[in-house]
Amino acid sequence: MTAEPYSHSRLSIFEQCPRRYKLRYIDKVEVEEAMGIEAFTGSLVHESLEHLYETAREGQAVGWNELVSRLRDRWDQLYDGSVLIARKGSSPHDHLLRAQNMLMAYYRAHQPFQEGTTVGLEHELRFCISGEREHEMIGYIDRLTHIGDGVYEIHDYKTGKRMPSPATMGKDRQLALYEIGVRRSFPDVREVHLVWHYLAHDKQIRGHRTAEQLEELETDTSALIEGIEECTRFPRRQSPLCRWCEYEGMCE
Repeated sequence: MTAEPYSHSRLSIFEQCPRRYKLRYIDKVEVEEAMGIEAFTGSLVHESLEHLYETAREGQAVGWNELVSRLRDRWDQLYDGSVLIARKGSSPHDHLLRAQNMLMAYYRAHQPFQEGTTVGLEHELRFCISGEREHEMIGYIDRLTHIGDGVYEIHDYKTGKRMPSPATMGKDRQLALYEIGVRRSFPDVREVHLVWHYLAHDKQIRGHRTAEQLEELETDTSALIEGIEECTRFPRRQSPLCRWCEYEGMCE
């Protein structure tokens, strides 16, 4: 078992570019990364939703005016000139308004935020999957909810502008891996529902995985990890993503 657990994002980096994976996870090359405005905006939206459900779990309510005031205060506290705005013609205020609009749509649709019992927010999962060997996995669920009678929901908030196709959603690895972790962490699990919230579109997509699909996912993910651990060459994989890579210019 590796000393450092694997995650969906770690595996995705290897699939995108083995050389980037080597620089980050094996060579552990540290570079100063600029945070993009999209990631900055997304982090504050996630934080606001976490605050909503944490307060609701304590039996209290957050009014809309209070929520948006808190968002703006946090923006003023954290935003500085190091946040990168790549798209020309957009301002920080444009992105703040976008965050506010996403929260407003979600607030209207889900208040008073009492859908089941909140088990965890940014809930850490550690679990093992098996192939030829056993591998430790780690993940963080935006919100894990117990609906009752052994039914759990894994909620994931998406703040990007792109909506995936139904075919892409059916192959989503991240939440399906989380389902494996939930099933191995909670002995009363009977059903697990996967819920994606596409906040920019005010849309919610629900899905589920069969036992056969989860078994196939575990086999495929274990094989990917074993392939990484046996890898001796980590070639650079050029793509349009190279311009966004933190190691751009270092991987020749």
